[in-house]
Amino acid sequence: MKNTSENIAAKVAAQTLPPELQKHFKKRTDAHIALVQKYCRRLEQSSPELKGLIARGEVHDDSKYNDPELLPYIWLTWRYKCKDDGKPCELPAGMEEKINQATEHHILHNPHHPEYHQERKSGLLNTGDRDKPPTEMVNATKMSALDLAEMVADWCAMSEERGNTPHEWAKKNINVRWKFTPEQEKAVYAMMDACWGDK
Repeated sequence: MKNTSENIAAKVAAQTLPPELQKHFKKRTDAHIALVQKYCRRLEQSSPELKGLIARGEVHDDSKYNDPELLPYIWLTWRYKCKDDGKPCELPAGMEEKINQATEHHILHNPHHPEYHQERKSGLLNTGDRDKPPTEMVNATKMSALDLAEMVADWCAMSEERGNTPHEWAKKNINVRWKFTPEQEKAVYAMMDACWGDK
């Protein structure tokens, strides 16, 4: 990502936050990206047709470090930490809306998210609970094999972080939150098996 004036402004704004929030965001996000890269390597090495996936892993989630995502994602990451720790988290005024806007920006600008490929560009996020499906299912049928593979690497990374399995996430969301073709669904499960086989 380029250091545009907006990105510099976002980074300056983030620096005014308590260091604890900044450090947690960087540690958690860097760790997540490293896990995604691990699964991208695993998938590309096992499937030559996924050439280019390792390179995609190298820039996975870069947008979270720039405006308009940086500041809201610092707060979002902190809120998840507080929830995991059983502690309250009070967001600054207006931050909830900024988190929703940042999330929408993220999913619309990163092709490993099914929403990126959806023709309609609104109503793609459940703003009441971002971990649940939106009102209308998102059409993911235009995702390429590389998009699906990076998505699976992301799901595997999240599962490793959260102590569950990508299969659990897939069963809750495939053709509920995101519409896939039967061929895509089969490919997703095969890639999850390839990634997750040693767990």
